[in-house]
Amino acid sequence: MSVEEKGVMEEILEGKRSRIAVVGASPKQERPVFVVMSYLHHEGYTLFPVNPGHGGEEIIGLPYVESLKDLDLSDLDVVALFISPAHQNPVLETILESGASPVVWFQPGAENPQGEGMLRTRGFTVFSGYCLMAERRARRKRKKA
Repeated sequence: MSVEEKGVMEEILEGKRSRIAVVGASPKQERPVFVVMSYLHHEGYTLFPVNPGHGGEEIIGLPYVESLKDLDLSDLDVVALFISPAHQNPVLETILESGASPVVWFQPGAENPQGEGMLRTRGFTVFSGYCLMAERRARRKRKKA
């Protein structure tokens, strides 16, 4: 990870870049995405749950949108992917076509080397295999030490 990328990650983990679209948001409390969303919401992040199967519903008091196309990506700091690579192409196309450049964060289990490489060659900052919640907690421990 470059020095610049480390700085971007720190800004996200400090909450300075706190507007996050959560692609694959689920109301199922046993799913990691629900746990991570609940934690980030409690920590003061502004979240935008994205899931085509839950349009018009709410999760932790936040309205779902069906697609990233329903959001202004230029207002987002991060697009966090909690979906398998097999379902990522439409999402990655939306990001690339938007003209915006949010950080794209591939959560553990969502890693996609081909998609990540494509985004990087187009100038996007990409994090892969890191969990937003675990990294924020680890950062807090380092600060206390």
